Amino acid sequence: MARTNVIPFGPQHPVLPEPIHFELITEDELIVDAIPSISFVHRGLEKLVEQRDFIDYSYVADRICGLCSFMHSMGYCQAVEEIMALEVPERCQYLRVIWAELGRLHSHIFWLGVAADAFGYESLFMQSLRVREKVLDIIEETTGGRVIFGIN
Repeated sequence: MARTNVIPFGPQHPVLPEPIHFELITEDELIVDAIPSISFVHRGLEKLVEQRDFIDYSYVADRICGLCSFMHSMGYCQAVEEIMALEVPERCQYLRVIWAELGRLHSHIFWLGVAADAFGYESLFMQSLRVREKVLDIIEETTGGRVIFGIN
């Protein structure tokens, strides 16, 4: 008969890119289930903005993620604009699309490099970061920031 164990895994472990906690269910030496603890790391962003003006949250939303910062603040601003029935100028809409795509590019190029590095292709990792730098330069020239745009 197989012996069942529950092994706690995380939140800090060299193979985990972000803090997360799993309960690994094993039968003898075979892992048969992994139960994640959703929201294991709570940063308290909702509590932070309870004491602030709704305009301030766009700056907080910019800092939710280092790779897709623009998308979080754009989503927040679009939600507020819809609730308040605000019409955004066409130029702003075009600029948002351009910056969203630049943000998507730099994020995807970065993760391509990370995946390549995980498989041992350090050269591809370095080449990916070199290409990503060109995208970040465009973002910096147009917004003043490299990863956190701060323009919504």
